[in-house]
Amino acid sequence: MEFIVAGAPRSANANPRSRRRFRERVARAARERLQEGGGLTDQDVAILIIYFYQAETTLDVDNIAKSLLDGLKGIIFRDDQQVSELRVRKSRFRIGLSLTGASLYLLDAIERMSQAGSDFVYVRADPAPDHSRVP
Repeated sequence: MEFIVAGAPRSANANPRSRRRFRERVARAARERLQEGGGLTDQDVAILIIYFYQAETTLDVDNIAKSLLDGLKGIIFRDDQQVSELRVRKSRFRIGLSLTGASLYLLDAIERMSQAGSDFVYVRADPAPDHSRVP
């Protein structure tokens, strides 16, 4: 399951109102994509978060995940304790950016959002990997 959230993420250190609005945007974006299939799981999950930005950013990657994961509670997983793997990255993007291994959904989002001049957050949730193997 993958989706995008338009705009910049809100840090765990942002003011409470700003974090709440961001969590609501995350929840809304996830629900819209879930209408196409999928739903709440009781299984452990792996989450990939990529913040794509065009100008400068002062966000630290370790502060991006908390508000986003809180927005997914009750939508993708029951509790964020089910997140057994988390990858967070930030990447500057522009028109014509090429990514190896990116889904068509993500490539389309990059093109649309770069033309609109908007930062965005890409989120992908997968079943948890085999933890008996070290990546």
